[in-house]
Amino acid sequence: MKKLIAAILSAAMLITISGCSKGSDASDTSGSSETSDDTVSLSNPVKKTEDGDIDMEVAMQYETDFEALEASLAEREVDNSLPVSLNARNNPKTMKIWNLLKENYGKKMIAAQQLMNLSKQYEDRVYYNAVEDIPAMKGFDFIFATGNTPDRGFVDAALDWGKTSGGLVTFCWHWNVPRDVDNPDLGRAFYMDHEGVKIENWSALNATTPGTKEYEVAVHDIDLIASYLQELEAEGITVLWRPFHEASGSWFWWGLQDSDKLLIKDGTYPDTFQRLWYMMFDRLENYHKLSNIIWVWNGQSKYCTVDPNTYDIAGIDFYANKVDHSPCSTKYNELASYSDEGKMLALSETGYIPDPQQCVDEGKVWLYYMTWNGGFIYDTGSDDNANGTPILDFYETPEPNPKRLSNDLLKEYFTNDAMLSWNDLADMDIPYGEHKLPQSLVNWKYFKDEA
Repeated sequence: MKKLIAAILSAAMLITISGCSKGSDASDTSGSSETSDDTVSLSNPVKKTEDGDIDMEVAMQYETDFEALEASLAEREVDNSLPVSLNARNNPKTMKIWNLLKENYGKKMIAAQQLMNLSKQYEDRVYYNAVEDIPAMKGFDFIFATGNTPDRGFVDAALDWGKTSGGLVTFCWHWNVPRDVDNPDLGRAFYMDHEGVKIENWSALNATTPGTKEYEVAVHDIDLIASYLQELEAEGITVLWRPFHEASGSWFWWGLQDSDKLLIKDGTYPDTFQRLWYMMFDRLENYHKLSNIIWVWNGQSKYCTVDPNTYDIAGIDFYANKVDHSPCSTKYNELASYSDEGKMLALSETGYIPDPQQCVDEGKVWLYYMTWNGGFIYDTGSDDNANGTPILDFYETPEPNPKRLSNDLLKEYFTNDAMLSWNDLADMDIPYGEHKLPQSLVNWKYFKDEA
């Protein structure tokens, strides 16, 4: 995953709780609206300038009061039968997705697939060619959605997937920040140090500290992401939101750095990760009042734990270094050990599809698994077969990566009653969109069938 993301980046570079803020609630409530099917008060529209950028004069008026927020969270009873977002509890469409998750957890594992190539979506072709079905949920990324030239490709793709196919949606965020906050022209990155590209002058702690340049960048970018999430909310689309993923590692700027680990050992760690998480949660939940978010915490360490009233699902990312279609029981138990009791557990990224029957047999049925994209699914012919472009036949049909899966394996897994796939969604009460195949798959299928 790291190699693939780095390659793409290189190519592209170049709860509602009172008293938790300082300053006024500057969001405009006059734009709140209702859906046609259910009476739903939507979130406060993000204030933007005439040219469509974030109105920073308004955005900077709201600050997270960490002490007040944490105190308010601690006073709340933890109720895992409902979303942690009080706004989501009042959105009937979000609650339908929530109920789908809760009703199937422990019984059926939701099949999910991370995307990257938005025009072709070759992963879909591998699945459909094998079993005439695709995963129920697609993973999207705000990786290119901020910066000097924001690209909303993933936002539009998620909207299309929800509106056209009625599929489930999850988003992560490989958050690119200035490599040097004093020299924005140096470009952006999310890796601390990869193949000579380094983040040289950026403080994660400062990103939560008013009065710093990092804080201004963070407020701008979080609010811009909030505006994209509001577009999905307006269409009734719920998002399983997974920010600050893999925080246990030092490869991302928001992760535990070596210096952080020394401070943890000394007992002087300033809870940088927790501050980032709470600031994100506070702005989306209490300031913008988004009602379509189900929170996925992917901190992967007891040192990155957050208040149980700020996340619904605990996720862990695991890439085995050899063929492994087991339930990954060791990782399941590890995640359960530092997650709050009663939280749903997800294999939020993986290189191998876990055997759904084995998951049932061993009592380790993840809420969902999500395989990474590209060569983790299709054959590229490269040495590690996890990078590169797919090998296509005359009909532009890729073959499964033979080191990771096969047509027979996909048929066995996707026809198992313990797997919840896209075909299964047709019989469920998805509160948005139609149930049509994605257009990229329709185009490929037409060419293949008519040839």
